[in-house]
Amino acid sequence: MDKRVQARTGDVLLRVAESNGVKIPTECKDGTCGSCAVKIEDLSVEEPMNSTAEDYDAHAQSYYMEDKELDTLVEMGAITKKEAEVAQQFNRQTPIRLACQCIVRSDIIVKPFE
Repeated sequence: MDKRVQARTGDVLLRVAESNGVKIPTECKDGTCGSCAVKIEDLSVEEPMNSTAEDYDAHAQSYYMEDKELDTLVEMGAITKKEAEVAQQFNRQTPIRLACQCIVRSDIIVKPFE
């Protein structure tokens, strides 16, 4: 479904989707089942960083991701252990997120995770 919606900075992606009639599959809404995994494209960055590049980018926006989200994404094979480690160490967002854990901070495109 192609749909453009408005969200406030700090809103949880899953709540934004639900309140705007966008269906994202979900079971636990707690970040442990992985059913609400989505692909995220951040429109606020000109060139996305490689999710395994181990370097500091002064222009990158900081994204804290909970350990349980990263663990779930690794367990389900959505990201590699290396991507999770880099996300944690350098406060980077991974290209796959759990909608129930993803805080909206900028303009993003959300696509289904297959």
